[in-house]
Amino acid sequence: MALVITRLLGGLRWVMAADRVYWVHLVYVVNLLIITSLAWWALWFQRETQWTYLSFAYNLLIGPGILYFLAVLLVPERPRRIRDWRPYFFGIHKLFYGALLGLVLAALAGSLLITQTPLFHPTQGVIFLGLFLSITGLVSKRHNVHSILALTMGILVGYSVVLASQSSL
Repeated sequence: MALVITRLLGGLRWVMAADRVYWVHLVYVVNLLIITSLAWWALWFQRETQWTYLSFAYNLLIGPGILYFLAVLLVPERPRRIRDWRPYFFGIHKLFYGALLGLVLAALAGSLLITQTPLFHPTQGVIFLGLFLSITGLVSKRHNVHSILALTMGILVGYSVVLASQSSL
């Protein structure tokens, strides 16, 4: 997860450049930074769990692997070469939302199978809304739709931060 944060922060200068910025893309970069910190926080609560290979693979390979893939999509290896982030984002949007859908499905599977979170727990609502947002983004090419999705995801991530802040070490 440190690689995800490093990748995103390393490209932030280029993502935020005034002559290149596409605010929807920037919102997703910031959201992914926060989601990664939330995933790291959630992993902390697994420290006293009896680990199996399944829980290991889920917590340390699948989730972080998808997060890293998302980071690589949002911030390519040479972000300074991107002259305008809007066409770049629309060039990768299907891969991005497809990977985001994979992350949401992995979160749902992990919550039900590994942590055994009840289906009607508040965090499951976040997951189900994430499913809707991912699928909608996957099929839409419209700027207005992506704007609404980015803002909604920002609200969803903010709500997740509130939920996480209510849990303590």
